[in-house]
Amino acid sequence: MYVQDDIPSIHPSLAAGLAVTVVIQMLGHVSGAYVNPAVTLSAYILDEIDFKQTLMFTVSQIVGCLCGTGIHRLLTPAEAFNLTDGRGVCVNSPGKGITDVEALGIEIILTIILVIANASSWDKRNSHKSDSVPLKIGLVVVSLNISCAAYTGASMNPARSFGPAVWSGDYGSHWVYWVAPTVGSVIASYSYKYLFAHRGR
Repeated sequence: MYVQDDIPSIHPSLAAGLAVTVVIQMLGHVSGAYVNPAVTLSAYILDEIDFKQTLMFTVSQIVGCLCGTGIHRLLTPAEAFNLTDGRGVCVNSPGKGITDVEALGIEIILTIILVIANASSWDKRNSHKSDSVPLKIGLVVVSLNISCAAYTGASMNPARSFGPAVWSGDYGSHWVYWVAPTVGSVIASYSYKYLFAHRGR
């Protein structure tokens, strides 16, 4: 992942979380603002959306990241792309000394936390707290990024990892960033559905 030397390491974490906050605040009432295929899969498992919406949102998220990454490359100075570690710009990859298997485990755990946070926000028992959802989810993303960005990039989002990989042609360890969020989402969603979700009478 590219971070300029003069930018504090907390900056990308705050940027990621606040971006999620802004998107949910602006468009949560329109589309759910799931942003992330792993979260979208969870919404489907928890009956928040149907299969057609799941496909539509997932494709939109992937296309959106491809477009966003393209715009980033267009507007970023060329010297910013002269990395010395041999990796593509903004490409998620395991940190130094972290194996693919370790990265897989870390991303699964991160995704489980993120998905449970989203699932709890959809729970009808929290319907009276919906105004604070954008900030809550954004802060979860900030926290997870601060905790583990150095280990894996703290992606938790296949679409977010896909765009930079395509534009950079760098697919090293890329499978981790599809498998882990999917597995994490399934584990968290079914756990919430059968252990915590409100059944009613």
